[in-house]
Amino acid sequence: MIVDHSPAAGLRLLEPDDVRGFKLRLSGHAESRPAIAGIRFVDDGNVLIGVDLVPALPGAPDTAEWREAYRAMVAYAAGKGWVDDASNAIRAHVERRP
Repeated sequence: MIVDHSPAAGLRLLEPDDVRGFKLRLSGHAESRPAIAGIRFVDDGNVLIGVDLVPALPGAPDTAEWREAYRAMVAYAAGKGWVDDASNAIRAHVERRP
């Protein structure tokens, strides 16, 4: 699952059925930590992405099966310590593309 952001297209969800991987892909950003609503940088390589943001993104399937798979992914991430309860956000690695 890839949360993708570019200045031109904004936020969207790619590969929504890949619940075994989760990352933020930044394309075409000049700054290392751009301001993006619902996303908070932990450091240059990691972010927290709002749990409720992902299902609302363009590209997110609107099916009960996908929502259940997403909830299971969030529960797995929480069990590994990758969910920040205070901000209700999932930790993700950042991948940068020109």
